[in-house]
Amino acid sequence: ITHLDVSKQWGEGKTSSSDAQRFSYSRRTLQQTYSTKFCDFALEFYTFVADNYAPYFSLPIECTDRDSPYVMDGILYNESDLVIEEHYVDTHGYTEINYAGFGMIGKQLSARIRGVQHQRLYRIDQTKDYGSLTSLVSDKDRLIHIDWIQEQWDKMGHFYASLASGHTTASTALKRLTGFSPKNHFYRANRELGRIFKTENILTYMADPLLRQNRRRGLLKGEQLHQLARDVAYGKRGRISARDLQEQRNTCSCLTLIIACIIYWQAKEITRIIETQTQDLDKKCLAMLSHISPIGWENIILYGEYVLNRNLIQ
Repeated sequence: ITHLDVSKQWGEGKTSSSDAQRFSYSRRTLQQTYSTKFCDFALEFYTFVADNYAPYFSLPIECTDRDSPYVMDGILYNESDLVIEEHYVDTHGYTEINYAGFGMIGKQLSARIRGVQHQRLYRIDQTKDYGSLTSLVSDKDRLIHIDWIQEQWDKMGHFYASLASGHTTASTALKRLTGFSPKNHFYRANRELGRIFKTENILTYMADPLLRQNRRRGLLKGEQLHQLARDVAYGKRGRISARDLQEQRNTCSCLTLIIACIIYWQAKEITRIIETQTQDLDKKCLAMLSHISPIGWENIILYGEYVLNRNLIQ
């Protein structure tokens, strides 16, 4: 998908978004949890999609788990050629620890936080005049303790380097980290660093309409992907029957692969039409390509067998 010329009209593959989708799961296993919103036992597939509509990572998680510990998994452990610089998430995908983690690995986390007006902003310099923001950061509990970050800086570097190298998965480590008490020195150092990035991100979000538009557009691509996944997973009425974790991962990966094949096919068809109708298309029509989505399946026969012939793969 990334190597197709038409995909560059949608994005350069440098930003992405992630979101979870719930599927009915009636098997009695350790992963079976009840979702009050879904009104049934459910399992979530957490999927990552780039700005050029390329889905590049997915994993199954319990529906009662928050999405935030798994965000870094997709960024660190995907096997694609994408070089993601910025990642969009919704309220369930962000924590202050995540902001710190993304900053330490050189990425940018952009969260669309529900009720952002109720979020706390923080200051670094106690003596500086912050102008119109002074009333928002003047309380004593809004001061960042830089000395806490300095004391744990080397340990933080070792911690996130071990996550990037795969010595332990980010989701496992971040779950453990967020479970620490605020009295833990390592936890509060990460929290203070995350508050710096969160404050910067919220202020930029409130002041930049283009950033809000790009963030919303990136998250909508994930929602479109969910609609396609719902129709592709028609077998057994959309219920997940895999019992152990490995089978669930296989189901999740196969669903993502089929979705990627459909998106690739649609992008190829768009390219073919452009090449055959170049003389009849003016510049205005070609400029509208950025508003066309390859996530469409009206012309795709979803019911049947999917046969992957290696001899036909170029």
